[in-house]
Amino acid sequence: MSSLDASAHANSTRESDPFAEAKGKLFPPLRNRKLDASADALAEGQITAAETLLSSYLAKKPNDAEALNLMADVARRTKRFEKAEKLLAKCVALAPGVNGYRYNYAIVLRVVHDMEGALGQLENLLAIDSTNILFRDQAATVLIWLGRHTEALGLRQKLVEDFPRSPDLWLRYAHVLRDTGFREECIAAFHEALALAPSCVAAWGGMANLKVYRFAPEEIERMEVLSRSSGLSTDDRAILHHALGTAYGGAGLYGKSFENFARGNALHRLKVDFDEHRLETNRLTIERLFDAQFFADRQDWGCTSFAPIFIVGMPRSGTTLLEQILSSHSQIDGLGECADLDVALLRPLAQQNIPTGHFANGNAVDKGALANAYAEIIDRLGAEGFRDLGEDYLAVTGRSRATPRPHFTDKTLRNFFYIGLIHLMLPNAKIIDARRHPLDCGWSCFRSQFQGMNFAFRLTDIGQDYTNYVKLLAHFDRVLPGRIHRVIYERLITDPETELRHLFAYLGVPFEDACLHFHENRRTVMTQSSEQVRQPLYSSGIAQWVYYEPWLGPLKTALGPVLDYYPDSPPPG
Repeated sequence: MSSLDASAHANSTRESDPFAEAKGKLFPPLRNRKLDASADALAEGQITAAETLLSSYLAKKPNDAEALNLMADVARRTKRFEKAEKLLAKCVALAPGVNGYRYNYAIVLRVVHDMEGALGQLENLLAIDSTNILFRDQAATVLIWLGRHTEALGLRQKLVEDFPRSPDLWLRYAHVLRDTGFREECIAAFHEALALAPSCVAAWGGMANLKVYRFAPEEIERMEVLSRSSGLSTDDRAILHHALGTAYGGAGLYGKSFENFARGNALHRLKVDFDEHRLETNRLTIERLFDAQFFADRQDWGCTSFAPIFIVGMPRSGTTLLEQILSSHSQIDGLGECADLDVALLRPLAQQNIPTGHFANGNAVDKGALANAYAEIIDRLGAEGFRDLGEDYLAVTGRSRATPRPHFTDKTLRNFFYIGLIHLMLPNAKIIDARRHPLDCGWSCFRSQFQGMNFAFRLTDIGQDYTNYVKLLAHFDRVLPGRIHRVIYERLITDPETELRHLFAYLGVPFEDACLHFHENRRTVMTQSSEQVRQPLYSSGIAQWVYYEPWLGPLKTALGPVLDYYPDSPPPG
């Protein structure tokens, strides 16, 4: 290659991957041989070896910022994020002029959900270098988490204008456009990414996740050709199969559609460690603890606020639609999936109060361990502690509230694990259970690509999860009568005004006609239903499972009586 060709290639690489050059400028070269060896070990995935070298080095030089930064990388890779946060805070204090340490600190703050802290660090970096693509890219991501979507959209648009040859930036721009309701612009951005990188699997998957996009025959053929490529990763192959499943379903070729969804899910499931009995175990633990007498003995507990409205349910049960309707009301602010109850409050609470034996891998505690430790948490906190916990929840969620409306929604689906604790924390909060026909809900889960919901990769697992969800909510119906209001998806679609008047009577706020025109609400929606809730109510979402009935036997078997009794719950036993 001539020097002229080499220069042209380098310029092309910088244009298509502008992140690489920016990363190379973040850190000064390592000056110590042992640290260099530690960095090499990290690059090769030898985490234990790197940690041993760094521990030895830091024992002699505990204030060496370069070593602390590398040790923070070890902590991050082993998911010890709180340790990584402390190490990087020390790095920034020791070497405030090294942008790389501050950048890494911002990333970890984002991971531990300190979005305000992360944005503060990024704003410091942007004040030094306002053109840096890494700082701008991360700032856009954090702004989305903070609910500042208009600012994030502006940043993403400016990034693709400044770096138009980067398919990654076009992808990220497309996702913000989707969340903020710009459908045609979103599709155009996905197409731009594909024009720059024809093998960009994420763009095909992104268009499939729109749920309303119809693939042309030539696009299906391009995906088929790409799916036969030998160099695809397992993740990319799974995404392509899901996209093909969506494409063939839209074309009415249901056998080929199901085959591709099944292949994609099988590939995903190979990579996850999933205990198919964990939800039943957790449910039985919760039911044993939270009986009617338990709540009768604690009637005066908690913060008295009426502000929160929790929406719980299985994925694809209509929760996003419900929140879009509620957020169209003049008294209700829609906050989306907050994660504050779990990440900001209960997980730290668990780490402070639960004995080590309840922890997974000696570090993090999952919902299963938390369920087994409920009694210990409750005894330790008492009435005053749960009042404080409720007030802390209101303070944390308050940072995300864009309006002074008196009520807000929290649509974190898996909060159904915490219904007992929610009642103790916030006895006046409202809880809405979104329920959709088990075969429609189950099939929709199977055909969706969910991050972190490992039950959705196999029909039997989906049926078992749905069944245990129904049984757990039925238990709380018995021990806390009238506490939870159930919205049946099919009734909401066929007779929305009647169903909504019942819902608003439960919430204690007047019905408003604007809620029937929810599709005109321009709020940001960050779920796979984002496009669907921007359309008027339609009945085509009912009985979609019928087209795939020949293949749904495992789902029907796992559902058992829950399927027969829907929309009611089967009797206990």
